[in-house]
Amino acid sequence: MGKRSSVRVAALLAMILCLFLPAAGLCASFRDLGNTELIHRLEDWGAVNAHDPSLVKGDDGRWYVFSTDASVGDVHRCGIQVRVSDDLVNWEYLGTAFEDYETSCAREIEAAKLDPAKHDGLWAPEAIRVGDQWRLYYSASTFGSTRSAIGMAVSGSPAGPWEDKGIVIRSDANAVSKPNAIDPCLFTDPSGKQYMTWGSFFGGIWLTELDENGFSQGEPVRIAGFRGCRAEGSYLIWLPQTQYYYLFVSYGSLSEDYNIRTGRSRTIEGPYLDANGRQLTDLVAANEARIGVKLMGGYQLLHDPGKGFSKGIKAPGHCSVAVDGDRLWLCHHTRTQSLPGWWFAMQIRPMVLSADGWPLVMPMSYQGESFEPVTELPEGGYNLILHGTDSNKEPKRSERIMLQDGKLGDRGTCTLEKDGRVRMTLDGVSYDGAALWQIDDERGGRVMSISVISEEGECAWLSEETIHEEEPSR
Repeated sequence: MGKRSSVRVAALLAMILCLFLPAAGLCASFRDLGNTELIHRLEDWGAVNAHDPSLVKGDDGRWYVFSTDASVGDVHRCGIQVRVSDDLVNWEYLGTAFEDYETSCAREIEAAKLDPAKHDGLWAPEAIRVGDQWRLYYSASTFGSTRSAIGMAVSGSPAGPWEDKGIVIRSDANAVSKPNAIDPCLFTDPSGKQYMTWGSFFGGIWLTELDENGFSQGEPVRIAGFRGCRAEGSYLIWLPQTQYYYLFVSYGSLSEDYNIRTGRSRTIEGPYLDANGRQLTDLVAANEARIGVKLMGGYQLLHDPGKGFSKGIKAPGHCSVAVDGDRLWLCHHTRTQSLPGWWFAMQIRPMVLSADGWPLVMPMSYQGESFEPVTELPEGGYNLILHGTDSNKEPKRSERIMLQDGKLGDRGTCTLEKDGRVRMTLDGVSYDGAALWQIDDERGGRVMSISVISEEGECAWLSEETIHEEEPSR
């Protein structure tokens, strides 16, 4: 999150098409972006205005999201946005973690030289439970600056109240070749040790061990990127079924070509490698298209032949990943291909693992569907997205392809094997992945979704064109 500009657009709001508000009692989602009547209805925000969302499951079994101080028109109160949900679909905006952030976070505000009068807020929060205590980490910085600080607060509950405990790590102004103290991600390794990944464009992504009180100890280790790289928003998980640590990062500009990538390692300090064995520590701006498995970037789906493209996803990124038993959830923010960049919302997508243990993102965001076993792949038209390896400003627009008798026209094959895996060949390239029934997140109704990865680490999606039934009520 190394580049956060304030979202002050009041003079432009009259230019935006006004849509209907969600029905009473229903919180807004990605579908509601562009609704100017929603701006001042904070109680109806739902997933709208959630930037750099961090997803965590609370002691009460509910899901919580903490996110950056940003919103259309800057109508929010600074102090870290907090949301809660029972089902990962309907989100209630609770307000801020800090009632008076100028007082509660005074040390961090001073260290980063924030100006509350200008609505300089807090960025990229992350909450974690350690024993009986919840710890909330967050960044204080300004756009384009390395004068930054990561602060920490504690509470007995993810719902708060939070008591700030001070600065964990700080960085100095104009230190462009050194780590930038923003974008914390907290992690507990299998032995119980606490770590934090952090950093951005300036100096790359770093790993720091934390002491029992949640503060840094020892020397940090660089695990991705280098001076001048365009990587930020790191997130770290460990999966027992693969015995790998996975490092997720966002490449590019948050308003233009953000895209989500990953690498993995057998040890927490790395090296983190992509599918071709390239180290994420070798990443610089000039070679970003060659390093890291690109899971998703901006795209647009062709909804129906002759009826044009969807609203589209633009610059998806700054993700968090929740490991919930055998289920993996990717939480990220996104803009759209059709609205001004100050409109953004959170999406949550299921992920599956390839046969080789790579996490794959599904084409649709989660809408509450049950993940029943797939027994066959419906024949007919599909939308094909090839994500490639570039950080794309222009959307990857889907192309229509027909699946018939296990064949993708004259370009290859796509079959569901006895082990439940999807095997695909396309233009001479072999892919492996999985299929899920999902709810189309713009049209509603069930569609078959397929996510695959090639041996070279390039990801592709197939999303069914046909809607099989109406969407259940939200």
